[in-house]
Amino acid sequence: MSGLRFECTLCGACCTARGEYAHVYLDEREAEDLADFLGLDSDTFARRYTFRDEYGWTQLAIREGVCTFLDRETNTCRVYPARPGQCRSFPFWPEYIERGRWTPEAKRLCEGVGRGRLYSDDEVAVLLSEREESERDA
Repeated sequence: MSGLRFECTLCGACCTARGEYAHVYLDEREAEDLADFLGLDSDTFARRYTFRDEYGWTQLAIREGVCTFLDRETNTCRVYPARPGQCRSFPFWPEYIERGRWTPEAKRLCEGVGRGRLYSDDEVAVLLSEREESERDA
């Protein structure tokens, strides 16, 4: 059987800072989509919810170690329909998949890895390319 199993368990771990894993990068389109979803103009959205890092990249603000859009009571995303590509593709990131298998790091970071629905190799490829596209555009 090929493919990878994954099922979101709503644990919120992917939206919680873990040292170097505390970054959600946004390209212009993603920032505009989020602003529109929230009913804000782009400048207001940027001031309230983003910052520019030392390399000039736009990132979502992480407050108290948690993504600003994570509802802590339900562990759900308040902007789910407009969430960035980086969030949409998690945990299907190249660094978490080796030779068609989840890495130990992926299993450590995400309890839904290896559970639930089987994603076909083609679906995995699409999600991986979405992640790579998101990295290029950020």
